[in-house]
Amino acid sequence: MKNILSFIIGITFIFANSKEGDIGFRYGFLCKPSYNPDSIIVLSDSSIIHTGDRLKINIGYKNKTNFCITYRAADGGYMNLYSSDDQKDSNQDTLYVSALHWSDMEKPPGIETFYFINSIESFSDLITLLGRYDKAPPKGRSKLAILIQDKIDSYDPDVQDDLSSISSTLDKPDTGGVAFRGEDDDGLKELSLTHECFGTGGTAFQKVVLIHQ
Repeated sequence: MKNILSFIIGITFIFANSKEGDIGFRYGFLCKPSYNPDSIIVLSDSSIIHTGDRLKINIGYKNKTNFCITYRAADGGYMNLYSSDDQKDSNQDTLYVSALHWSDMEKPPGIETFYFINSIESFSDLITLLGRYDKAPPKGRSKLAILIQDKIDSYDPDVQDDLSSISSTLDKPDTGGVAFRGEDDDGLKELSLTHECFGTGGTAFQKVVLIHQ
């Protein structure tokens, strides 16, 4: 319990005193390689993964902000991995969530894209589009895919000139609780947060592309 409280206080302090931007979050994108399932490695943008690898995503973000993770698979399909609009029922200043529990990476290989978005605005439009996409026939999905990508791009600082986001790797992994197993030589645990992202204009955006071989 003491470790959990220390984590919450520490991450809240960082968010509250950040000079990088007005909103931000931390995340950990972890992998258990198929060739060594007892080990945990950190995934970053442009990391290489393989079919059969197991992936997990942890996030920490301010309460009363909104967070979503949208996934675009190698075959072009979209999926809502995590969404939470304005968590008002929690007394915590900072929320810690395992947004994706250990999941196997399946075929086909290709480019796997994950969009992490933290915003003071609601994601209701994006979530509605993703819900319609999930139920639509193939022809309908093609049209909805364009709308979904356009909506995602509206949060992307590389597309929007008046919005900037800064991402970095933490010097040491932070952990949001007790690990389910032991930690490796790098101090990684199953609940580790390894990266941080700060944004301006009320939105922090991070795109993570994995090369699936």
